[in-house]
Amino acid sequence: MILVAAVGCARNAGLVTHSLDSFLQAYQTLPLQEPEAIPSANGLNIGTVGADSPEFATSSESPSEPFLSDEGGHGKGIAINREPRSVKGADSEDWQPPLARNMAIDEAIQIALKNSTVLRDFGARVVEAPGVSKTIYGPSIRANNAADGVNAALSAFDAQLSSDFLFEDNHQLLNNRILGLGANDFRQTLYRSKTSLSKKTAAGTEFILRNNVTGDRNSSTSNLARARAWNWELETEIRQPLLLGRGVEFNQIAGPDATLGGYKGVRLARLNVDVSVSELQVGLRDYLSNVQNAYWDLYFAYENLAIKREARDRSRDTAMKLIRRKEEKIRGAEIDKVARAEEQYFLFEEEVQNALAGKLLLGTRNFNGSGGGTFQGMGGVYACERRLRMILGIKINDEKLIYTSTKPSVAPISHAWADVVSNALTRRTELRTQQLRVEKKRLELIASKAFAKPRLDAIGAYRYRGLGDRIYGTRVISAEDGEAVYTPTHEWWGGLSLAYPVGQRQAHSAIRGAQLEFARAQALLVEVERRIVLGVSNARAECDRAQKIVGLANKRCAAAKLQYATLQADEVQDARDFDYNGLLDSQQRLSQAESSFLRARVQHELALKNLHFEQGTLLDFLNIHLASESWPTSTTKIPQQKIAQVQRHLKALPEMIRARLGKSGVVHSSTAETEQQKLPQILDAVENSDFPELSVVPPPKSEARPSGRQEPQETFLENSVLVVPDLEFSDAGIDSGNDPAHSKTSSDMP
Repeated sequence: MILVAAVGCARNAGLVTHSLDSFLQAYQTLPLQEPEAIPSANGLNIGTVGADSPEFATSSESPSEPFLSDEGGHGKGIAINREPRSVKGADSEDWQPPLARNMAIDEAIQIALKNSTVLRDFGARVVEAPGVSKTIYGPSIRANNAADGVNAALSAFDAQLSSDFLFEDNHQLLNNRILGLGANDFRQTLYRSKTSLSKKTAAGTEFILRNNVTGDRNSSTSNLARARAWNWELETEIRQPLLLGRGVEFNQIAGPDATLGGYKGVRLARLNVDVSVSELQVGLRDYLSNVQNAYWDLYFAYENLAIKREARDRSRDTAMKLIRRKEEKIRGAEIDKVARAEEQYFLFEEEVQNALAGKLLLGTRNFNGSGGGTFQGMGGVYACERRLRMILGIKINDEKLIYTSTKPSVAPISHAWADVVSNALTRRTELRTQQLRVEKKRLELIASKAFAKPRLDAIGAYRYRGLGDRIYGTRVISAEDGEAVYTPTHEWWGGLSLAYPVGQRQAHSAIRGAQLEFARAQALLVEVERRIVLGVSNARAECDRAQKIVGLANKRCAAAKLQYATLQADEVQDARDFDYNGLLDSQQRLSQAESSFLRARVQHELALKNLHFEQGTLLDFLNIHLASESWPTSTTKIPQQKIAQVQRHLKALPEMIRARLGKSGVVHSSTAETEQQKLPQILDAVENSDFPELSVVPPPKSEARPSGRQEPQETFLENSVLVVPDLEFSDAGIDSGNDPAHSKTSSDMP
């Protein structure tokens, strides 16, 4: 056996080596693409790419042409045979400009949604810790978890069938006739069958139905029947918990077979799914926010490159003019001024190269100072273009260069503070997620308190027996006198079963721990609310600041252009003793002013996006909805204290907000509804809001463009739906009782 194993291992090793060699040979034969760069229009070794650069060929690609996703694995869309684009080879004679591919912001979001199986970020988390990366499979995996998923919790209420069928042929020689039932040579053919069917209800009641059948034929001389005798019984048993384990609420929280601290009820399982769905929505929101961050970083890189290129060209013209004046020995063109002009030219040349290739710095990303991302304004065209490709899930290196065709908006942003803070406190997904965690801890506290009770069960059973010469027969022909004997009998029993650990030390410790966990979750909920208010306050203030800076930067840019236009006029420069230091300084100031105005416009666009990010309305602003056919809609019972708190909150709201709630259908004024029936819907709107991940949300037929975006020439996203795998679980086999967690309707979703 050892020899055979060694031969097999050697053979497998040879196959592996042969396969590896074949792969390496095939990989080495892949065609390599020379790096592509951008030449200068003036023959210098300078990259001169821009959104309006004449050096770039126009692509004939249709804007709707799909990009190949990188999610297909090795060799599918990754384009490993193409080197990354860089500034290397920009002065080569055989260099060809890359094809251009215009892309609007809405199209970028559409492409991101198509390739959003993995919700990417800008870090290396997917490489360092793939298990924590968010994907669209999260809610389905949670719902179908074999340990604590929804189906696993529902399975505790499934009917359990068990059955044993045994056939025996026994032959035994006995020294004692009594042990052999009147025979020393005891022979027996025996058939035994044991079948039981049990079912637990949501109230904790357990029903058991048993059927035992024994067919016995032996050599005993004391048998009642002459041939094979069939002994059978039908039994039904009922066990009803009176203290611990009683009630629909406990069994749906802890489960019918729960142990102290091990709660696996269906309500907790559904809360876990709701948390997972909320986390998916947070991941999708963060992902789309980063898509927009990468898009506007690339837009800034293109425009910044154009600004640096123009500044370099102006500096080159000035340096050439000074060199000619120096050769003509004109006063004012001394060697120190020529040297400074040349130094400034090479400074702008360096900035052009950096603006084209880009340094590997952290760009704009979520939570780098603000929730939606504080604009960094770093990186060049090539680096930002690769960054955008990575976040979109398309080929990292491609023959076509992505251009940003959407321009940032400079329209005034106006949002009422009451609307902003109300949206943030009612629609922010992190707040909803923490509320679900608080509800989970509250339910666990209820289950822990139940374990302080002793287990006292009422038990009752009824049994119907029979003995016959046929299976399930009730008549036996006597072996002694040949007369028929009828054998049906009825039995029953009932009583109580008590189990009580004296002192309940473990139960009281669990209650105290659950109380602390519940208090901790509530404290975290308060901090989440405070952090959300801080974030939305910063976002609102940033909108005001960005709007103010746009106007000031525009005026500064106009003044810098006027100064440079004045100083570079020929009549001014022809004057004797003209100070070229002022002209060089004005060139730097103009470049800085143009960059500042560009930065202000991008910051203004991102400020609006970040405001929706902090309000929790970013997906609605983009008209994107999550869809699945099997997601549950979970609600919770509302205590009277909470109802009174909501009533006070509604009365304190401004009239404008109350009117908007009434128009949106949240506050129902129908006289057929009582106040108690209306308040759950009001509470759901004011505190829990409408989260599309909790039910089937059809995309709206039409939606007006939100206020604050004033560019009618742009086409906004319409009917964008991210479909995630269905959860696939049902409520079969469990009586839901009054548990609202089994609601499947989506009628309360606007």
